[in-house]
Amino acid sequence: MRTLLLVRLITRPLFLRRVWIVGERSDTAQDNGLHFFRYVRRSHPRRRVYYVIEKDSPEFGKLRRLGNVVEHSSWRHQLFMLHADVLSDAFSIPYLIPRSWDRFDYHYHLAWRIGALRVFLQHGVHTSPAALQRRTTGYDMVVTSASRETQALREVSGYDEQLTETGLARYDALLPAHGSRTVLFITTWRRYLPSRVFAGQDRRTDTFEGSSYERFTSGLLQSRRLHHVLERHGYRLVFVPHHNLADQFADVQSSSDHVQVVEPTGDGIQRLVRSCDVFITDHSSVHFDAAYLGKPVIYARFDREEYETRHAAPSWFDFEREGFGPVTQTLEQTLDELERVLSGGCLQQQVYQERVQRLFTYHDQHNAERLFEAIEARLAQRASDLR
Repeated sequence: MRTLLLVRLITRPLFLRRVWIVGERSDTAQDNGLHFFRYVRRSHPRRRVYYVIEKDSPEFGKLRRLGNVVEHSSWRHQLFMLHADVLSDAFSIPYLIPRSWDRFDYHYHLAWRIGALRVFLQHGVHTSPAALQRRTTGYDMVVTSASRETQALREVSGYDEQLTETGLARYDALLPAHGSRTVLFITTWRRYLPSRVFAGQDRRTDTFEGSSYERFTSGLLQSRRLHHVLERHGYRLVFVPHHNLADQFADVQSSSDHVQVVEPTGDGIQRLVRSCDVFITDHSSVHFDAAYLGKPVIYARFDREEYETRHAAPSWFDFEREGFGPVTQTLEQTLDELERVLSGGCLQQQVYQERVQRLFTYHDQHNAERLFEAIEARLAQRASDLR
């Protein structure tokens, strides 16, 4: 840390203009980080805004067309971190820390001396406010999309004036695409099951095989009834497991050529959401995106009690009273609802349309612009306070 502080002092004259760093997980560019970075590069090309990502990531080459892409943990990345005015990430700021830096030492000896504005771009509407505690995350800005979300976070998270209700940057690209006769099934992860996030850690988890999660997903993928429903109506089902649990489905077999398991890269998930005709999920916050687009949603909450007691913090969002579609608990109920939606032409019912309109603060393509202006305002206020 002493060496880094010395390097920062020596190189300071090279960084009189502000440096902003944007990222997500170290190997991805598919969420609010990507969309915010894309907006800044196109609308404010003279800004020194850089996206940090692993060089061997499939998205690295595509991002280079936007310019200002930096290899994660390279000497440029480390140098920019020493002079960053803004650190913004859609998952967690630690993803932006170079691998050779000790995280503890960085937080306690370096981060506060640099004083970068720490911005949580979010990776969805935050439904479990108790899981985001200011004392452990320490963000200077937290992006929200709805007044209910903002209020819930204000009540239990310790965040207050840091909450910035601009809407998610990725919603700027949430424009309906032509239907693809696709039923999209996206699940979230479970912290009590084996996952990538715990790889290499000596952590005890339940066995995946035989879990309620495995029984429902396998039952759906191998369901003969699902095959007949899809075949009769001329649709296919695309299953996207959460990134953290995707390894569990590497060799999964379905009972139908109408069913496909994929793990998209880049902004592939958003393309799938935009073009799908029906959206099914367990508890994934991507349902907000689908409903925002006017897609019919089905909530297959097959393990609700287990999920809410062992994985998720309490939520302000009530799926039955505020959700954007019917809630099911069993495989057969889920297939009943799917058949009803397909038979009805895949239309979002009016009651759910009204819930969407009530929930979101903004329904436009200016989310990234509002976020940019909010960051600028915070930086200006900081500069004023230091005078």
